[in-house]
Amino acid sequence: MSVEHTCFLELAKHSLTLNGEMWTRNAISRAYYGMYHSALRITNNLVPTATEDGEKLKGGVHMRVYTVFCSGEAAALNDVDVNAVKKIGVKLKMTHAQRVNSDYKLERKINRITAISAIQDAEEVDAIVNKLLKVGDDSLTA
Repeated sequence: MSVEHTCFLELAKHSLTLNGEMWTRNAISRAYYGMYHSALRITNNLVPTATEDGEKLKGGVHMRVYTVFCSGEAAALNDVDVNAVKKIGVKLKMTHAQRVNSDYKLERKINRITAISAIQDAEEVDAIVNKLLKVGDDSLTA
């Protein structure tokens, strides 16, 4: 059995049923990765290395992904709505920052409200991506 992007979100939700800050941190991290892998479906699971103009993108993998989403350039790969793709980009960027805090900033207190918000954002991104890619859309069948 292979792992799908939805597995990360399910693990995030399960983590919130458990007590302790470590589980809250885990929920944020897993929600981010569920969102990230869902969003990558827009780019056919490709991580961009340059802009449409050929300019090399700065940063690591995650920064490059949310950069092409925030600019709207990712929309061209599957000819989808630019504004929806930009919205995904903003959510990716914000949740990535929360994931970094959760995974690396151990001196910071991480609360459940942040985790709940991250899960809700991941669910919203997944719904947007599904709509853009017409996943589960039976209206096209005869």
